[in-house]
Amino acid sequence: MNSQSKPSPAGENSRRDFFQKIGTLAAASSVVANASAQQQPVPGAAAQGRGGRGRGNVRPEPGPLSKEPMPTVRFGKYDVSRLIIGSNTLAGGTHLSRMIDLELRAWNTPERVTQQFKRCEELGINCMEDGARRIPQYNAENNGKLLFTTRNTAGLDESIKPGRGAREIAKGGCIAIHHGGAGDTGTDAWWRRGKLDRVREWCKSVRDAGVLVAVTSHRPEVFDIIESQDWDVDYYMTCLYKYGRTHAEWERLFAANPGLAPVQIGWPAEGGSDFYGGEVAFVRGDPPEMLKIVKQTKKPCFVYKLLACGRLTEKQEWVEAVFKDVFANIKSTDAVVVGMWDKHLDEAAINKEYVIKYGGTSIKNGATSPSAA
Repeated sequence: MNSQSKPSPAGENSRRDFFQKIGTLAAASSVVANASAQQQPVPGAAAQGRGGRGRGNVRPEPGPLSKEPMPTVRFGKYDVSRLIIGSNTLAGGTHLSRMIDLELRAWNTPERVTQQFKRCEELGINCMEDGARRIPQYNAENNGKLLFTTRNTAGLDESIKPGRGAREIAKGGCIAIHHGGAGDTGTDAWWRRGKLDRVREWCKSVRDAGVLVAVTSHRPEVFDIIESQDWDVDYYMTCLYKYGRTHAEWERLFAANPGLAPVQIGWPAEGGSDFYGGEVAFVRGDPPEMLKIVKQTKKPCFVYKLLACGRLTEKQEWVEAVFKDVFANIKSTDAVVVGMWDKHLDEAAINKEYVIKYGGTSIKNGATSPSAA
């Protein structure tokens, strides 16, 4: 693996052959269209006119698999559900559109969020990514048992330790602290600066706090470096899309034909710098590169942004096709992080069915056992 700490633009267009082999992932492509015609109906589907995620689409309701035991994987001393609650949807920050964000914030009242967490517990979904702002209060008020991780980053000042101190953060009850990937103090920005060692030192301070430690990145190249240097971390948070490309990176990609560049590749309010772009364009060639990393590392992974921040939810068959392909290309010890919204669909139950259908085993200490018929 590459042990250099400087980014290389070569990875942007690499592994095209690999993408062609694994097919549909991350694109509403012709393969997904074929899956729409060839696959069996989604679990529990019931025709309800124009309901569901897309116009004229079947609105699926939970089927029998949603009542089966939830598959789990072992992270440290914890049995974590293979489907983990994503934080962006509940926070109303989808990276999809401002209008959708406003709709989510209006819908997600404290009472409704509580009901969503209760539903997840009923289904056996027992962990939330970056849940420190919500899960402790929910557990205390509802006798809940949800686990959660939290995120932090090494600051831009001379201090390498997490902002509030890893020991103080750990007192909040999280099972893990992961170094965030986004923003000017995120993993990807430190990689662009050629200073990933700051993230490595940060990981050491979390290890000393006695909780699980992880690194988040949107770039396969970052995990290549971490693997080659054998960092002392427990797992990786692996984004399937290279979220955060800078304008300079996009300009290089479209240099041969600038007329094909998207009209919008970022939100002005997200800012941007030479080290982190705040870009929101999602391209179909990204997931295969990260999935190769996930597959080859021995570290367990939390795989996230499966559905391109909602861009692949227009039709339920697209959603199922993505779950199917992701579980075909990750390890049995990995879990997926998915944002879920219950206004129109019981997404937690439906997504659980896909997890059971395509990745339905529980993994404990290397032993596997069927979790569903």
